[in-house]
Amino acid sequence: MRTNLKDAVRRLVHLAGRGNGPGSAGATGTDAGSMSAARIHEIKDIVSQRYGDFAASGGVAEACCAAVAEESETGFAVEHGLYSAEEMALVPEGAANLSRGCGNPVGFARLEPGETVVDFGCGGGIDVILAAHKVGPTGKVVGADSAPAMIERARDNTTTAGVGDRVEFRSGDLADTALPTGFADAVISNCVINLCPDKEQVYREAFRLLRPGGRMAISDICLTEELPTELTASFVSMWSGCLGGAIPTSTYFEIVEGAGFTDVSVVTGCASLMWPRLER
Repeated sequence: MRTNLKDAVRRLVHLAGRGNGPGSAGATGTDAGSMSAARIHEIKDIVSQRYGDFAASGGVAEACCAAVAEESETGFAVEHGLYSAEEMALVPEGAANLSRGCGNPVGFARLEPGETVVDFGCGGGIDVILAAHKVGPTGKVVGADSAPAMIERARDNTTTAGVGDRVEFRSGDLADTALPTGFADAVISNCVINLCPDKEQVYREAFRLLRPGGRMAISDICLTEELPTELTASFVSMWSGCLGGAIPTSTYFEIVEGAGFTDVSVVTGCASLMWPRLER
């Protein structure tokens, strides 16, 4: 059986939303509804281990979309010019090599000097660095990631970039960052929440962290149509390769809005993944 993924799987490159204030709300999505707590924990461990290994290799080991796309030294966002030349000039090579994002959330987060930003799944620090330049020396950026080895790389990269004085990092679960309620003006994330089996909890946590009127800017992967059962099973078996956690666009929006966000929109539209056909 052959299935062309070009039209079935898309990157939700520019998802923006606004919070009405700290707190939480019941989500209506179902991504984790049928999973046991043990399975959710197992998936999180797999993802953390894979990205920890990727960080330890300095970006050489296969990670995320490299599992199904052509091999590349950097991720989709860097390779496809979603970061400007001016932005990349601010980013050390180590951070660029570890980038596996699918968009540029800092580019549409409307960050201002003095603001506080939290990056969910900061990876090697590319978006933390760009956000730190936006908020300036009076602002603050917190990078959260589940892989301690990635945190160490990101810390080194932000120091090299000269923004270490306004950055801190948290290693742990994105569904429970332990940061204070109403802590941030903005939450950003780049191709990470699709890897989370408990997306509802992650978005509720993002909403909790935001101050009244706070905002989020997310780049992520979702499905524009249902995939054949055999393909879905195949992707779930390799969850840390991005597509195992991808869910339909409608479900994704239900989760975001169910967490309490309003004015949710795709800022500039979706770009189809240009991946080869899968054969079975």
